[in-house]
Amino acid sequence: MTSIAQARYTCIALLLSALSIFSLKAWAGQDVVVLLANSDSLQANSKAITQAVIDFANSRGPDTSFAVITYGKTPVVQVPLSPINDDTRAQISNALRRLDYRSQYTDTAAGMKQALAEIINHADNNTQKNIVLITNDIENIGDTSANKEKISWILQAQMPTAVYNHVRVYGVTYTSNAVYKTLEVLTLGTGGNAFQIAHDSELSGVMQRISASMLSSSSATMLISPSQIVSPALAGASVPAQFNTPLTHQNNQSTHTRWVWLIGLLALLAASIGIYAAWNIVRHIRVPKRSTKPLIHFGEGPRAVLYDISNPNDIKRFELAERSTLLGRVAGYDPEVQYVLVKEKTVGRCHAVIERRGHSFWIMDQGSINGTFVNGERIMADRALKHADIIAIHRHEFEFMIPEYFESESTVVGAREQLAG
Repeated sequence: MTSIAQARYTCIALLLSALSIFSLKAWAGQDVVVLLANSDSLQANSKAITQAVIDFANSRGPDTSFAVITYGKTPVVQVPLSPINDDTRAQISNALRRLDYRSQYTDTAAGMKQALAEIINHADNNTQKNIVLITNDIENIGDTSANKEKISWILQAQMPTAVYNHVRVYGVTYTSNAVYKTLEVLTLGTGGNAFQIAHDSELSGVMQRISASMLSSSSATMLISPSQIVSPALAGASVPAQFNTPLTHQNNQSTHTRWVWLIGLLALLAASIGIYAAWNIVRHIRVPKRSTKPLIHFGEGPRAVLYDISNPNDIKRFELAERSTLLGRVAGYDPEVQYVLVKEKTVGRCHAVIERRGHSFWIMDQGSINGTFVNGERIMADRALKHADIIAIHRHEFEFMIPEYFESESTVVGAREQLAG
């Protein structure tokens, strides 16, 4: 067999392997947070919403963790993120049936922040993360200018936070095109989708379509073009309203298990073929020698230093350059990220990120519960850092320094010239 033919078979085998493994990811565990506006604008639809969310929770399998957060002026965690079981389903049903839908004002930005914090700080790293937002007012806190600022914060800060943490957001609304368009920008930017409902009868079908989308293999960082949006009215009309009974749930679980086994066997077979074909090619190829030149770790842009000053007897120093720096309680495995660990329970798993943009450094809070502060001020959006800024993630402090400032402020010592006599 020629090298070209071997290469062709290798590519086919590796492609099959990748597709099979990628399909397996669709069956990975799910983390779902339903974020529901406890608003008077949804009062007429309260029964349909309550039943649809209960059915939606009941349709999830044992590999799902589920949470319910409601919000008016302030968010309330009705059911914290917990594995789906009979007790969790009972808590979800009781919490939804207690809602009064009487809040005149709703702070969606605060609700989104609480939902992101719940799913980022408590979800498993290996699961797919999803937020389902049901609202008729994307922002309504009684002040037009403040509403605009909140919407801007959602799109410019919270949406990137969701993308960074691989959280897909889905939106459902009964109301005007303006609210739907804003939801569309938010959801499509995270790999989710937005649905505008004309009648309660469509809601159950839309929730089922969201459930099916969560099982897809799309990454949360993949943007979906507007041409891929399915009409919510058609989606609701084409899907049966009843989608969960004990019998269908049992059948779905057995089908799920069969598909997992089949995909796993295909993945194993494709991977074996790919490895064997690749080995046959590689053994005939001369491996080039590695360069002996040292690797360049930093680009040509500015450098900065982050000092951990919380313990005066053990000050730690971290170089900042082209790699992003993540401040948090848990380290990841991304080689493009520098992890600075703070072993405190009040610090989030991914609390804040510092990254270089051009010739400056910026810090972003990642939806932490206890907040990120610069010089004592809690940041609500991306913040450019200056020399000698004090950064605090809750109570743990760092000092941001730019070495060039030391050089420019130092005094140069020179010899005095002898005056001519």
